[in-house]
Amino acid sequence: MARESYNIAIVGPSGRGKTMSLRNLDPDSTGIINIEGKPLPFKNNFKYYDTPKSWNEAYDKLIEYAKNDKLNTVVLEDFNSYIDSLLASARQIKKGFEVFNYYNTKIGELMYVLKRYPKDIFMIAHTEKLETDLGVSEERIAVKGKEWKGDIEKDFTIVNYADVEIKDDSERDYFFRLNSDGIISAKTPPMLFEGKDKIPNDCKLIIDELNDKLN
Repeated sequence: MARESYNIAIVGPSGRGKTMSLRNLDPDSTGIINIEGKPLPFKNNFKYYDTPKSWNEAYDKLIEYAKNDKLNTVVLEDFNSYIDSLLASARQIKKGFEVFNYYNTKIGELMYVLKRYPKDIFMIAHTEKLETDLGVSEERIAVKGKEWKGDIEKDFTIVNYADVEIKDDSERDYFFRLNSDGIISAKTPPMLFEGKDKIPNDCKLIIDELNDKLN
């Protein structure tokens, strides 16, 4: 019996190695949906690689890759480019309050698909600072509009926060934080990476850990 699939968000500010963390995923069984459109920061050997021009093209590719038996893992790179395209589209075809009604509905449809995706799926996302009702500053996935602010992470089983420590002028240590410190939104099931608070920024390590602990 095949193990359950996991949805995983890789989050953090720009320049923290989020996209670089994809470098060791299997190039033959991983599908990359690069709506951001920027070249990957490493040699692109992925057999299944698409650069959709709009959010709806990216959504269609998500469905296509879900049905592809040759793929075990899919990556949406990235959420923020997806919703920027979605909002631009909403403003073209809707007016007034209907703009954000349409926008929020389509985000809901995306999250529904990601929660029930039949393969392991990574979503890359930028973060922003939010202030809670208690005046506490937290870091959450950036999203325009009020309905989804601070709520995107709840639909993911794993949220890893990409971070970097500068050791000296020539050396940087890129890694994933696995759990929240009360500010960032990281979370990892306790059965994975037991006793660790961080791991190297390598998405393949997450897939390997899932396979090891759940198969």
